[in-house]
Amino acid sequence: MTTIELTDDEFAKFCELIYRAAGIRIADSKRIMVGNRLRRRLRATGIANFTDYYKFLTSAAGAGEMPQFLDAMTTNETYFFRDPQHYQWLGGEFLPDLARSAAMRRSPRRLRIWSAACSTGEDPSSMAIEVAAKRPILAGWDIRILGTDISGAALAEARAGRYDARALRLVEPARRLAFFDEDAISERWAIKADLRGLVSWKLHNLLMPLREEPFDCIFIKNVLIYFDKDSKHVVVRNLLAALAPGGYLVVGPTEGVYNMLEPLEKRKTWLFRKAGG
Repeated sequence: MTTIELTDDEFAKFCELIYRAAGIRIADSKRIMVGNRLRRRLRATGIANFTDYYKFLTSAAGAGEMPQFLDAMTTNETYFFRDPQHYQWLGGEFLPDLARSAAMRRSPRRLRIWSAACSTGEDPSSMAIEVAAKRPILAGWDIRILGTDISGAALAEARAGRYDARALRLVEPARRLAFFDEDAISERWAIKADLRGLVSWKLHNLLMPLREEPFDCIFIKNVLIYFDKDSKHVVVRNLLAALAPGGYLVVGPTEGVYNMLEPLEKRKTWLFRKAGG
């Protein structure tokens, strides 16, 4: 049943379905990956072939399968402190500046950070480590870091907070000991409870507005490369709407949205600030 090959027509239909649902364009070079991941869904659902699976997926009866399909198609590997300069800025400039502003009563003692398309949670947890390392200057603050993703399976891993050594390869030994507990039997590292308490998780499609209070900083990294121009415009509009006046947007090196960020002031090649605040 699962050794059948994906035809050109089937591949095109699934790619178009992914685009309609999530705004993501799948490259022709990803055909083998798509076929392999679809075969897993055939095994999971007991459906005999790709055509019947597509019919089921696009029917009313298959509504519950759509999240599983998108999980299979969109989950990608990530790791802690990817793009280290982003976190050096967060802990070395942004948080101290925010603390000084609050000390002079120019802003409230409140911090809101959004990690958009956070996958299995390494990025928002890296942010939490930087925040936790600044506890002396953030004592008594109302702090919330939000991680969102379209994949429920990825968010389940994020909530579990257990990672292998590969995901922690850029975490300094002292920080591993301070913020993680090692399970020698499973060879995995679990985020400590006090750090996990800084982060909340939410299922969210970037093509839709996020109904939350404005954020002081938004990170979006290594996801918009998969979106076409029209979808990128929609996502950028939603990101800017969620950013507080004076807030910062951190973008990954592959996003391809720099020419869409004219309303923001460019501070670095990857850092932009909204007017006001």
